[in-house]
Amino acid sequence: MRTKDRILETALKLFNENGVSEVSTHHIASQCVISPGNLYYHYNNKKEIIRALFDQALLYISEQDKISNATKQTTTSPIEASLAFLNTLNWRYRFLKRDLPIILMNDPQLREKFHAIHQQQVNNLNRDLRKAITDGFYRELSPTDTIRLSKIFWLVALFFPTFLEVSGDEYTQENMVEGVDLIRLLINIMLTDKGKEQIRLEENK
Repeated sequence: MRTKDRILETALKLFNENGVSEVSTHHIASQCVISPGNLYYHYNNKKEIIRALFDQALLYISEQDKISNATKQTTTSPIEASLAFLNTLNWRYRFLKRDLPIILMNDPQLREKFHAIHQQQVNNLNRDLRKAITDGFYRELSPTDTIRLSKIFWLVALFFPTFLEVSGDEYTQENMVEGVDLIRLLINIMLTDKGKEQIRLEENK
């Protein structure tokens, strides 16, 4: 693995385990068994490392979006696939979710980029919901309420890690899954008979 990539993987591990504020570039260099000077050759400071990990997460999301857009199935699968992907994303980049307000507050450049991604994700959720409604799997909602529901889904996806922190629950992969289960609960409330039957068929495959 290239040194630059090793720095990112090490930083990701340390940020996830300890939080951004508790990890310095010297900690990252030490864990990589390289000198601070070698680290600074690749990244000028911790802020650049966080930006690189943010871009890595965006690429991860973009690849998943390509897969979703290429899926032509008329089922509830696209949303279920998105929820499964969200579980993986939330755990791999959990420091971004847990420390997001602090990260964005300290980096205006990253904040501007995040705002664009925020809108994109709400739009993607809205697209998938509208398709499921049009295909008869979910009960009808007005365009305004569909957008509102998309925002609720995104809100839970973004800030459920923070909820775990303030509620005193242990921050584990198993507990993180509950956030996606909350979204799935809201979705299941919307299912039509056709949608319920489709889920039964998919579960029995």
